[in-house]
Amino acid sequence: MNPDLEGASIMIVDDTPANLELLAEMLHAKGYRVLQFPNGMTALHACVRVKPDLILLDIMMPQMDGFEVNRRLKTDEKLRDIPVIFISALDDTANIVQALSQGGVDYITKPFKEEEVLARVRTHLKIVFLQRQLKAHNENLEELVAKRTQQLTRAHERLKELDRLKDDFLSMISHEIRTPANGLLGVGELLIELCPPSENARNYEEMFRECSSRLRKLIDDASLLGDIDRLIEDTDIDVSFSDLLQEIRESFPEVRITVETQVDPEKVFFKADPVLLKKAFETTLLLARKFSSKKKPVSLLGLAGEQHLSVQIPIDLLYLTHEQAETFFNIESTFRASSQAESMGLAPVVAHKILSAFGGGLNLVKQEGTKGYVEAIMLTQERIT
Repeated sequence: MNPDLEGASIMIVDDTPANLELLAEMLHAKGYRVLQFPNGMTALHACVRVKPDLILLDIMMPQMDGFEVNRRLKTDEKLRDIPVIFISALDDTANIVQALSQGGVDYITKPFKEEEVLARVRTHLKIVFLQRQLKAHNENLEELVAKRTQQLTRAHERLKELDRLKDDFLSMISHEIRTPANGLLGVGELLIELCPPSENARNYEEMFRECSSRLRKLIDDASLLGDIDRLIEDTDIDVSFSDLLQEIRESFPEVRITVETQVDPEKVFFKADPVLLKKAFETTLLLARKFSSKKKPVSLLGLAGEQHLSVQIPIDLLYLTHEQAETFFNIESTFRASSQAESMGLAPVVAHKILSAFGGGLNLVKQEGTKGYVEAIMLTQERIT
């Protein structure tokens, strides 16, 4: 006997004492705990006090037959899951069908065959115990899922708070730096004007102008990075892909831009702030230029998703590894400052956050050798595939 079944409790309900004794003797010999009752009413009262693992229930009994006993069991929330094996001298199809249709799990006819009775009892007890194990496992799993969900929710809230603090810090620091930086840059302008004309003076002036421009852009980008979430609130403007491409071409008149798309640009619209979206797309193109051979035309490949458009720009000078490319847009990434895009400062991070805020994203994808592509993903207003 399966040790897991040893000690299982089985209730026998039969108005014939000889049948009760015979069945009880069979089951006792196999280590089962047996409860014997000569009528249905007594058995029902006993089930409330001591819930058995299985019931062997006679059909033909006076006062309350087995079908009525089973019906009352099934209407009780606490007892309905007890498996019932009907026992009867009636072996006609109608009784068997009625027994099974009322929720009985099996049907044994009299006279009893010990091997058959024990086999059926063992089978249904195994099913009962497996169902209990599965239920306990599911409950434990639900508890684990609930705990994990709570942990993830708290972690998400902490990340949101950290992100908010980071944005607040960037806004504050950019504001605090802007004033003294403007003072330093102004003094620098005066000093350059006071320098006598010379080759060295021209070199210093060029260096100063470049550093001044980069510092101002860095301060502006840090300020924008901290304010993006506020700026995109209640954005409800339709931006067409066609208009966006036209503005990009006007921003880079010196660059030959070719466009190949699966959809008509005039029929694709984005729900976004046009100024921010243009800035993000300009940065995407500049980034691609940083990782591409000089004087090479820029090719834009527009791939349509279910409700998004992926614009990919091939590049051929990506020396970063796959892992470095994946973390390129993290604000804390050190690989950005050591790459060809070092002069762009925080602009790639800002572009990534803008596109993410509008439901898209910005990726730097490494392929074979130094090849790859910059990918801008933009959420479209409607389905485009």
